Amino acid sequence: MRSKEKSTTIYFVRHGQVDFPQKRLYCDDREDPALTEEGGRQAEAAARFLAGESIDVIYASPMQRTQSTAAPIARMTKAPLLTDARLKERPFGIWDGLYFDDIARDYPDGFTEWKRDPVGFVPEGGETIRDHHDRVLGAINDIIERHRGQRIVVTAHVGPIRMCITDALGMPIEHYRWLTIDYGSQTRIDYGQSQNNLIYLNRGGI
Repeated sequence: MRSKEKSTTIYFVRHGQVDFPQKRLYCDDREDPALTEEGGRQAEAAARFLAGESIDVIYASPMQRTQSTAAPIARMTKAPLLTDARLKERPFGIWDGLYFDDIARDYPDGFTEWKRDPVGFVPEGGETIRDHHDRVLGAINDIIERHRGQRIVVTAHVGPIRMCITDALGMPIEHYRWLTIDYGSQTRIDYGQSQNNLIYLNRGGI
């Protein structure tokens, strides 16, 4: 009888809601918004769900919003909380902190190219999608190697979580925007030696 392959389970949790305009690009190097009251409730809800999952370890990006989301998970699961800066969101260089309307007005050619080719285009000083993908997956591969066969929570941002899902499922990176990852949502992927399995996507998100 063929024995069942033991997998490494990662629960990806997007940070809870923050008071930040939806039509503006983050600038993590200059600002670090806190969770809203609703974001705190989302973090607590994720923690209650994960408390019954026998979590071994938690990783989070160093930003306040991810650390604040991971904290109640660590409290309820009793798992250690570790920080990995490679799980941070993608920087946009000279566009960081700008509203989309400002970008369209001040950088019309770049904005048009970005809309036409969101994977290939990168603003001056920014990180390409492929470099972003490689950075995040470097962290995930290290985490899996370090904790094979265990259950891991990774608390991160929408961009890194999308990169992990597209990679795990063999999706073209060009399709990353097809994935909806809401504030406070949980996505589970079981990583095996021969294949990966998406168990659920965007659970509990608001």
